[in-house]
Amino acid sequence: MTLAARVLCRVVDNFGDAGVCWRFVRQLAREHGWRMRLTIDRPDLLERLGAQPEADAGRGAIVVEHWAGDAATRPHDEDILVSAFGAEPPPGLRAALAGAPRRPLWVQLEYLSAEEWVSSHHGLRSKKPRDGAVEHFYYPGFDARSGGLLREAGLFAARDAFVTGGARRAWLATRGIAPDPEERIATLFCYPQAPVVCWFRLLRTGPTRWRVLVPEGVADAALARHFGRAPAVGQVLHDAMLTVQRVPFLSQDEYDRLLWSADLNLVRGEDSWVRAQWAARPFLWQPYRQEEGVHLRKLRAFLHRLQGCGEIDAAMLAWSGEGDWECAWRAFDAQFDGLGPDFERWSAALGGQQDLCTRFAEFCIERL
Repeated sequence: MTLAARVLCRVVDNFGDAGVCWRFVRQLAREHGWRMRLTIDRPDLLERLGAQPEADAGRGAIVVEHWAGDAATRPHDEDILVSAFGAEPPPGLRAALAGAPRRPLWVQLEYLSAEEWVSSHHGLRSKKPRDGAVEHFYYPGFDARSGGLLREAGLFAARDAFVTGGARRAWLATRGIAPDPEERIATLFCYPQAPVVCWFRLLRTGPTRWRVLVPEGVADAALARHFGRAPAVGQVLHDAMLTVQRVPFLSQDEYDRLLWSADLNLVRGEDSWVRAQWAARPFLWQPYRQEEGVHLRKLRAFLHRLQGCGEIDAAMLAWSGEGDWECAWRAFDAQFDGLGPDFERWSAALGGQQDLCTRFAEFCIERL
């Protein structure tokens, strides 16, 4: 069924919200043939993410609209209106939800969580007492009772072809990344609270050589503290067993290849967290810090589902400030060569489930 949908996005946390919304819009257009309109207050971010609305639409269509002011945002005969991450519809759209003869299906696309309550809340509906508008709640998640995870068709095949052939080495070389054969590669994408300075100190005196690839704008303060300055894009800094290399901001598809090229990925938030899981490589996730330790509850819920070894649990918790990072990293590093199967198993298990956009399409069609 060809449907028209509008996604509302107000960027809250850097590129994360825009990144998730763009993947969502692109996949519904490309793989399901929907006509998509993305109304976003920071359309400039999409270009940096590699968005090409016309080329990426596949058999559907994509329009990107600048959410410059609520008064200018009007209905376009949408079948579905998606409020991403709590974005409140402006008055013109809100009126259509409440009283139009052909009101669109209104769906709240929520943030991803591994917590158990997600399954019981997914799919619920609520009627607004003020005007009777009905909102439906769509929760991404890690099991069949939730809304699933964003995953494009053919992603695993593309990943496997990249890592098993010569594409990985060639891709790194074209970006000026030339690790020594005995060097491990890590990617670093973190929030400022991560113990990066301590990690660098441990790596410089550790038993293994590590090359840490850091995108521009990430961990500047930690880099300056350890090296005396934050490197420019393309610059390589050495300190004993540690090499740090600054890499440019990458498009979403190129960021996937970066994750596939690494031995270890340190990721944050939601979008890079999901992509690290599809990379089937060891990773450490840092959730967005929240008051009263809410982020640690989310992290523990994820670790409960992951069912990895104790070294994985301890390292992820310590990376988010719960525990002794130095002890946790030493134990994690000592067991590193044996950790791969845990993450490969997890990625394959999630990949056996239906993806988020396919579930979302079925969810909407059932309710229209």
